[in-house]
Amino acid sequence: MEAATATEVVIVGAGPVGLVLACDLARRGVGVRIIERAREFQVGTRARGVRGRTQEVFEDLGVLDALREHAEAPLPSRFYDKDGNLVREVVMYDAPPVPGAPYPGSLMAGQQHTEAVLRERLASYGVSVELGGEFTGFTEDGDGVTAVFRFTGRREEVRARYLVGCDGAGSTVRKRAGISFLGETWERQRMLFGNLAVDGLDDSVAHLWAEGPGGMLSLSPMPKSGTWFFTAPLPEGGGGEPVSVAAFADVFAERVGLPGVTFRDPVYLSVYQVNIRMVDRYRAGRVLLAGDAAHVHAPAGGQGMNTGVQDAYNLGWKLARVLRGALESLLDTYEEERMPVARHVLDTTTARGRHWAASGPAQVADRMIGTFQGKDPFSDVSGLGVHYRGSSLARQLDDAIGVRAGDRAPDARAEDAGTGAPVRLFDLFRGTHFTLLVFGDRPAPEAGDEIRVHRVSGAEAFGRYGVREHGIVLVRPDGYIALAGGDWDAWCVAEYFARLAVK
Repeated sequence: MEAATATEVVIVGAGPVGLVLACDLARRGVGVRIIERAREFQVGTRARGVRGRTQEVFEDLGVLDALREHAEAPLPSRFYDKDGNLVREVVMYDAPPVPGAPYPGSLMAGQQHTEAVLRERLASYGVSVELGGEFTGFTEDGDGVTAVFRFTGRREEVRARYLVGCDGAGSTVRKRAGISFLGETWERQRMLFGNLAVDGLDDSVAHLWAEGPGGMLSLSPMPKSGTWFFTAPLPEGGGGEPVSVAAFADVFAERVGLPGVTFRDPVYLSVYQVNIRMVDRYRAGRVLLAGDAAHVHAPAGGQGMNTGVQDAYNLGWKLARVLRGALESLLDTYEEERMPVARHVLDTTTARGRHWAASGPAQVADRMIGTFQGKDPFSDVSGLGVHYRGSSLARQLDDAIGVRAGDRAPDARAEDAGTGAPVRLFDLFRGTHFTLLVFGDRPAPEAGDEIRVHRVSGAEAFGRYGVREHGIVLVRPDGYIALAGGDWDAWCVAEYFARLAVK
């Protein structure tokens, strides 16, 4: 056994959630190791819908442009009834940007590409994913944790201040930390997911058969990846046999029965068991959880990866500041802010999934269109509406301006009030700092060295933030509003940081 190696944070799991957290910590100068049990990087589409808010995170991390190169163009989706008749054709994933949110509703890119661009970004900070390391347990004391990993032919202990489990629904970190994972398993909801080649089917459109037991069967071409993405319900009582192209072909023949369509060359095949579960806490001492390790839900609406990425983005700046001297209680706000979001996602995806399942193909088409174009009756799947109002980190000075502490800070075109130069607010926010926006000509409050102060003007910025004459808005590193109001004194920002002991 080798002697324990030391770092500040050790992350278990190198999917999108773990990689986002690693990138965010590394760019802040935090020592981090990210260890993945698999011996090879996974391939396949898996989570493919990168929603609007996640695109904003990826822009801040500097990976959005690279990911766009792998994004699939929006294709029409054809919905068929049980007899194979076309009932609707529409482009679902082409919701345009909206004011204050500069990215479309969905960027369709396979998860293997999302992970690849994040790994490349992480490598630019001198950190690489360590493959083939199975997490087996940990011990904790007052100063940190010692995590144990089993690599081929060796056992390694990693000493760290904090351990973060981003290791999925079956999280070993969660189990070893003794954190419960309460909820239910939908025994009749077992789905085949994967990528394979398809012959004999029009590859200019996606095909969806909504009627039938167990849910929807879909086949979507992904030309940039050279494959098709499929979902198919397993027959009740099925799934005991090995996952194979033949198994998918059998389901297709039974459900669709379209002659001349054949399947080959699988990239990956998996069985997805629908679970509705979440933890009762996000933290146990120096161990924290993010993503599927903390919450899993029905796939309707494509919220899994996106919710996990927001977990990581919320946690990263807080963990870094605690490591640099802020009170450890700042970490309590991670659970405070993210647990209600997870609970809401579980509730809405469950309701949405049941709503879709009880519909014919035309109704499913309408409901899916509404979901991905911002007209969903259950929730906005873009993530742009998530807020932390009422959080202990949100301070509203008064009601004189439109935005509220805890809201996501919207984008806008503005002008530098001193030079008149055009600026984009998201460009001002990008990075690891807090940003103080000052509207109007009143003196700005005192701000520390880590806070970048910008006095802005321009009708769009004033309108987007609901400012008439004067206002200040303090924006957190994760793009949410920490403090806002139209009347302030010289010390309100300094008092905010002193109250939180955020250095």
